[in-house]
Amino acid sequence: MSEPPPEEGTETAPVADPGLVEERRRRADRATRGGLAGLLGLEAFVVLLVPRAIAQTSGLTGAKTGVLIGLAVGLVGAAFLLRRSWGVALGSALQVLVLATAVLIPAILVVNIFFLLIWWYVLRTRHQLAGTPGGWRILVS
Repeated sequence: MSEPPPEEGTETAPVADPGLVEERRRRADRATRGGLAGLLGLEAFVVLLVPRAIAQTSGLTGAKTGVLIGLAVGLVGAAFLLRRSWGVALGSALQVLVLATAVLIPAILVVNIFFLLIWWYVLRTRHQLAGTPGGWRILVS
């Protein structure tokens, strides 16, 4: 027998196909990982611009230059590794490492806070769209 049509004025909720829901989660996860990779690439570019700024103000040493170039290479490498299951954890660790360089190079602090906020926002959006773990586990999922 067929179901009777719904009464006028009432709507029925569409039944979500589990396969379709899983496909949307997978696509949302992939899209946000792509956004995070782009963010890491942009941050690497900005980190490479910092030596030019500090050379004119506080002085540039070989150690500062080496740290900044190493961070930029690490950020680009992490951007390529975001496909891996541990890629988000690596990117989050590098965000903390760039924040720690503010002790050596205070000029980078303002820029890094900006990137940290965007990193957190994209991870939060990923959590909402793809259903990744919340809390502190959002940084490593």
